[in-house]
Amino acid sequence: MRTIRELLRRSDQEDGIEPVEPAREQCLSCGADLEGSKSYDRYRVCHSCGFHFHLTAMERIATLLDPGTFRESDRGVTAIDPISFSGKQSYRSRVIQAQRRTGLAEAALTGTGTLFGREVVVAVLDFAFLGGSIGVVAGERLARAFEKAEARRTAVITVCSTSGTRMQEGLLALMQMPRVIAAAQKHSKAGLPHIGVLTDPTTGSAYTGFVNLADFIIAEPNALIGYAALRVVQEQEGGHLPANAHTSESHLERGLVDAVVARQQLRDQVALLLDILMSDYQLSAPRERHETRLQHTQRGALQQLELSRHHARPTAVDFIGRMTTSFTPIHGDRTGSDDPAVVAGFASLAGEAVVIIGQNRPHDAAKGDGWVRAGGFRKAVRALRLAEKFHLPVITLIDTAGAHPGFDSEQEGQGPAIAECTAAMLELTVPTIAVITGEGNSEAAVALAVADRVLMLDNAVYEVIRPEEAAKLLFGSGTEHAAEVAERLRITSHDCLKLGIVDASVPEPGEGAHTDHTEAALLLRRSIMRELTRLSRMRPKKRLQQRYSRYRGTGTTRSWVFGTVERRLAHLLDRLGGAWDRLRGRSILRRRIEFGDNPDIPV
Repeated sequence: MRTIRELLRRSDQEDGIEPVEPAREQCLSCGADLEGSKSYDRYRVCHSCGFHFHLTAMERIATLLDPGTFRESDRGVTAIDPISFSGKQSYRSRVIQAQRRTGLAEAALTGTGTLFGREVVVAVLDFAFLGGSIGVVAGERLARAFEKAEARRTAVITVCSTSGTRMQEGLLALMQMPRVIAAAQKHSKAGLPHIGVLTDPTTGSAYTGFVNLADFIIAEPNALIGYAALRVVQEQEGGHLPANAHTSESHLERGLVDAVVARQQLRDQVALLLDILMSDYQLSAPRERHETRLQHTQRGALQQLELSRHHARPTAVDFIGRMTTSFTPIHGDRTGSDDPAVVAGFASLAGEAVVIIGQNRPHDAAKGDGWVRAGGFRKAVRALRLAEKFHLPVITLIDTAGAHPGFDSEQEGQGPAIAECTAAMLELTVPTIAVITGEGNSEAAVALAVADRVLMLDNAVYEVIRPEEAAKLLFGSGTEHAAEVAERLRITSHDCLKLGIVDASVPEPGEGAHTDHTEAALLLRRSIMRELTRLSRMRPKKRLQQRYSRYRGTGTTRSWVFGTVERRLAHLLDRLGGAWDRLRGRSILRRRIEFGDNPDIPV
């Protein structure tokens, strides 16, 4: 790979610009000597502490695209001083000086190029040009970039280093936010990806506009990110801010960005994402398949319940890591929370791109409580919408203690979040497969299990309520009657098959999935691919109709005539049963009066 300096020198010579050698003495963060540093030469990253120096727009493109493939677009779009702004220094002269200093016509540099051979449209905001601020020309260039990408059916990569709106252009500058968003939304509705890269700093209208509409947001390490400038936030908070406040790392913790990626890995990360999101092939399978009938476990319901909660049972992360390749997680629901109980992202499953959502329940209580919160369901909804946009099949892995019942969850909208997640699953036009991998409890499980095909690991359980809680409600004791209630609730995989709740049971190795995670994942992967190839052959309209019919018809009911007869017969038997119990009770009382509580006397 050529260094940034070599690429820039060649580019500048083509444009007739004399390149300016940047200072390269010591790292601004750790003071390390940067002379001879390959990391600094290629990426402007300190080899010692990883500090990321600012890059120009052309340097950004040099580190991202295939060498020599970038072609600038819309360089002739101009509108210098649209409102004739006057200040201490002429605005027009400031723009001209910025153009001469940077070699750019505006803060936004847009054009086309290739990334590992795939054509993309790139838009870069250069902070060196009036703080990367967005005015009329920058807004027009950005909007045109999205329109060009839509016309060419390509992805858009935006790289931002901006201070926000250019105030010298007044309300015209502010109105660039809806101008760009309108074009970005049109590009998104065409089912095309937008990858956003946030660098230091990214604030203001760009952050509140097209940046946060990106399908996947990547930030560079320790970048200043947020709506307001750091100075404004400090003034508002009286100068006291938490550690790492307003940085890419704090945004990742809150689920406001999807990944923090060092500059050296950025090119590979973006290319991997585009390979998954723009996958143009699907797997197929023969129509005729000879299958053997599986033998289900003969364990009791309570034993299977205990196995489903085994501390060594594979979690969603375990299954994903062993079943898929190139898993790229998304983080958060873009509202300021990132529930670790739900993991979601893009992956390659046997060569086919999929969206996978897992309820990641640690069976060790010290690592988490297993409850899913409102943010977890909203993260799942975000993943479902991305799957619909990019026409990717959805795989859900279900293992949860349930929806978190705490007051905080209620305040965050737990109910609406569950309802929205369930509705989103039912409305998807892409194939969906749900797998109960452990304990699927109540509404939290149902929200991600209303799929075209529902599978269940042999020792998994699917329950309306935990048997211990049901026993406590029915008998006042959650331990003595737990086994009895577990059997009566019909929570095991073979019970769910008989009830028509699930379509197939997936075998587990040895004494359970906890004994061999790799084999368990292999068996599950095989079952998922079998169902996925079948579903992929179906037309979306037929698939949707079958899904509707399935959940519309869950549970049998009677017609008016049979229902009336059944109801009256039930009432009659209930009365007869009550009369018999009363007669039997009197007989027992008479015998005890005559003979006392002698155990040898039959009752």
